[in-house]
Amino acid sequence: MKKLINILKYLLFLAIGVAIFYYIYKEIDIQTLKAQIWNLNWWWLGLSLMIELSSHVFRAARWDMLINAAGYKSNSFRTFCSVLSMYFTNLIIPRGGEIVRCTALSRTEGVPFAVLFGTVVVERTIDTLLMFILLAVVVLFQLDFLKTFFAIPGHEGMLDKINFLFSPWFWIICGVLGISAIVIIWKFRLRLAQMRLMQPIIGLLEKFWEGIKTIVKLDKPILFIIHSVVIYIAYFLVLVTAFKCFVPTQSVTLGTAITVFTMGSLAMLAPVQGGIGPWHFMVYETLALYGIALDDGKIFALIEHTANNGLCLILGAVGLVYLTIIGKKKANNEK
Repeated sequence: MKKLINILKYLLFLAIGVAIFYYIYKEIDIQTLKAQIWNLNWWWLGLSLMIELSSHVFRAARWDMLINAAGYKSNSFRTFCSVLSMYFTNLIIPRGGEIVRCTALSRTEGVPFAVLFGTVVVERTIDTLLMFILLAVVVLFQLDFLKTFFAIPGHEGMLDKINFLFSPWFWIICGVLGISAIVIIWKFRLRLAQMRLMQPIIGLLEKFWEGIKTIVKLDKPILFIIHSVVIYIAYFLVLVTAFKCFVPTQSVTLGTAITVFTMGSLAMLAPVQGGIGPWHFMVYETLALYGIALDDGKIFALIEHTANNGLCLILGAVGLVYLTIIGKKKANNEK
């Protein structure tokens, strides 16, 4: 029953994304779209995809640093393949990629799943922090734009959600719940440890905590920070170079690109596979406020999103198949 509910939930999110996507593109002229695609600067698009691939390399290298800090070794190429499999899975199951990449790497490298998942939590915490810093920069330098954007009819609901995330009450509630859970578990830890059913769970939590602690065990913390920043710079350059491949967006400034990048990143928080629909909406609406025609913005969002996710689908599928084969071979050798 639980699996059925999860499947229905994923299908619902996908349906919402597809519905938004259809609503956005139902009036786009196919001939105009074909003409715009034929006029693309394929060199700039190729460079954009190469930069995207490099961002995945840096993400894999950063993850290797955390795995090594936990006292385990992993093959760099297989770590890279597991990162690609994450992006591939996220396009099918929202947030499912984190589970898949940990599972795949655990089977090939022998690192406990809980440890790997703990390192992923560290990664995502750092990414979230960088996202908030970027958003703060945009708020500081593009305040007039944000006021205009959220004043548009229909955008007020997005502002309410963002305000809630930044509100003190949100963080107070999260803090109180988190501290309460820790206090309760600590108070009853001895009783819980004696319960037979809890022993496997406690073992998993210990491994998970082992993964979390890697952030303070890093041999080269400065290098870890550099990797994290470079990943976001690469993401940004992917968008900048993509602007250059499309004639109507070739004149977009770096300031505009930063705003578009931030608004698009916020759209990726929606629990929809690959941001289908919400990402397109945020990108073309933002570009429209900077003078890019609405249809041109829609076509750019379609080209950029399709190219990037197409790369992830192809390479991610190959990476997942490779890791599955290696995992099976290792399992057979251990028998």
